[in-house]
Amino acid sequence: MHVIIRSCVLFLWIHALTFVRSQDCTLQQFLESSFFDENFDTSSLEASYPGGRQVRVSCNVGFSGFFKLICVEGKWQKRGTKCEPRSCGHPGDAQFADFHLEKGDDFVFGSQVVYTCQKGYQMVSRSNSRRCMAEGWDGVIPVCEAQRCPVIHVNNTVQVIGDPEEATFGNVLRFSCKSNKDVLVGETEIYCDENGDWSAQAPTCQEIKCSVSEIQHGRVTGDIRDYKEDEILHYECNRKYNKQTDRPSKCVKIGTSAEFSPAPVCEPTKCTLSLSRITGTTYDTTKNRFSPDETVRVRCSDAYWISTPQTTSIVSTCTESGEWDILPVCQEVRCRAEGEPLVYSWSIYWRQVIRLGDTVRYQCYRGYRPTSIEARCTRDGWSPNPLCKALTCNRFEVRHADIVENNKQIYEYGDKVRYSCQEGYDGVFTLTCQEHNRWSGNPVCTEKGCTRIDIRHAYISYNNRRNYDHNDQVGYTCETDRDRSFRVTCNKGNWTGIQNCQACGKAIIPNGFFVAQDADKLYYTCNEGFKLPFKGWWGEAKCVNREWTGIEDCIENSRCDDSLEIPNAEVSVTNLRNKQVALVRCNDGYNAQLQDVRLSCAEGNWNFQGLVPEAICQPTSRPCPPPPKVENAVILTPYQKEYLSDSEVTYSCRNTYQMNGDGRIRCNDGQWEQKLMSCISDIEE
Repeated sequence: MHVIIRSCVLFLWIHALTFVRSQDCTLQQFLESSFFDENFDTSSLEASYPGGRQVRVSCNVGFSGFFKLICVEGKWQKRGTKCEPRSCGHPGDAQFADFHLEKGDDFVFGSQVVYTCQKGYQMVSRSNSRRCMAEGWDGVIPVCEAQRCPVIHVNNTVQVIGDPEEATFGNVLRFSCKSNKDVLVGETEIYCDENGDWSAQAPTCQEIKCSVSEIQHGRVTGDIRDYKEDEILHYECNRKYNKQTDRPSKCVKIGTSAEFSPAPVCEPTKCTLSLSRITGTTYDTTKNRFSPDETVRVRCSDAYWISTPQTTSIVSTCTESGEWDILPVCQEVRCRAEGEPLVYSWSIYWRQVIRLGDTVRYQCYRGYRPTSIEARCTRDGWSPNPLCKALTCNRFEVRHADIVENNKQIYEYGDKVRYSCQEGYDGVFTLTCQEHNRWSGNPVCTEKGCTRIDIRHAYISYNNRRNYDHNDQVGYTCETDRDRSFRVTCNKGNWTGIQNCQACGKAIIPNGFFVAQDADKLYYTCNEGFKLPFKGWWGEAKCVNREWTGIEDCIENSRCDDSLEIPNAEVSVTNLRNKQVALVRCNDGYNAQLQDVRLSCAEGNWNFQGLVPEAICQPTSRPCPPPPKVENAVILTPYQKEYLSDSEVTYSCRNTYQMNGDGRIRCNDGQWEQKLMSCISDIEE
């Protein structure tokens, strides 16, 4: 029995040992499992592991992860993450280059990027790629440099803006001629392209020269075939053709080429007629183009006129010059309030149009009376005519006085009459014709006493007699300033307290007033709604020969200054049907910045078309400063701050000196010629 029990125990132990061995996990099981891949490093693993054992599995070079195997009842269980490629991060941007992944889908171990230079740049590095290694990206970021263009050579007449020797892709060279008398032949601008080549050849400069081409329907007069700068092309048009413009065709520099401006063009002689509806105008035809000698009848509606305000229908003829002998457009009958010199004001609003039959109330200037309550607009102008008549005074007789100046029977308002007292009386006075047949002044003659004194520009306003006793006083008032009075005293036959009066009277400022006045000057400005016809808001006048000089009439704010000044130019201002126009002509040596320098007046201001006056006429080339000083010499022209290019000055030595060398120098585009000259003494030492 004991033996049997021992045999059974041994059997159970052997059986258990066999069972335990059968629960081991092997390397082969892991290699054949679904969670195995070639990124694991199995070189350090054993062939088998007992149950319950945990095994850490390493990753191959370039991969990372935390992976664990646990042997449970003969089977592997996994923990952690599988091996993943290590990241190298961004490979780095190269200036002027782009890159792309040539291998792999991300910046991880084993991937490779390739760099490509952008347009106009070339690779200067040995390698254009980088690989992601276990330690990171290999190599360095490639370098791209801009394509370089060859050196450009130009002759001395060409001005270059840019660097023709160190140009790279994208660099631009701009060319112009150093002399304004040359034109550029070739491109004004070239650039360095993506292949390191220039987009065009360098240009050259040639003298301005215009060649005559065929003129259709016309012919050139004369034998000249090539014209230099500013030379005029003379040509004629065939019969029934006219020149497109009356301006002479001149050889000029336009941009970078030399051309005739305006172009010599001959066009058929035609008169045109606008068939679009023109208010108040009708025609007896449907044609709009007419040959010479053809006619058209023009009819005007009521309140319109043509040729003269009384004419409402007329025949206009097309002339050989292509113009109508009478402009075939009817004008509305209108009356102007501005044209009546004696009318002071009108009862109209700003810019009101006064048409045929309209009536307007008005007021005459002081010294005149209206001939009617209202003025009516007619085809013959304003009715009644005249609108104002001068006020008058009858001859005024003063006892013991005779008229010595301006002797007549009827006087107009403002007329002055000078009287002199008769023998036995003292007194000289002036009376002025006022409104309502009234005379102003002090018509007094006094018996002689102490000799009366006549003070220039003053009249006696108090105690006016011919003779005065000692200590008698006489009051005087200045003729030209009624507010200024003073008294003189007879002192033993002599007058004391004599004062002087101004030579000029009180100034009349139409539409304005003076603000300050002294003996020979006054300062004035304009009423609201008016302004001075020159820059500034006040003016100055001087008393010359008993008259104020320098007083300018105030003009409406809507008008522009007739004395428009443009630097380096002549300006002429004209009035065209209530519209002011200023024509600007640049002086010699200056060019207009606009093709047609014609300025218009808008609401009292000149329209300079976006420019300042100083920029309208610019010098054709740089001016020179005053010429250099030469010892013992002067220049034979007045001093100037600036001298135009191509102008010349001449030096002259003072007495006892003579010029050594050429005494003339010329300004050339901002620089004076460099010449050796001096004034040497002609007196032997």
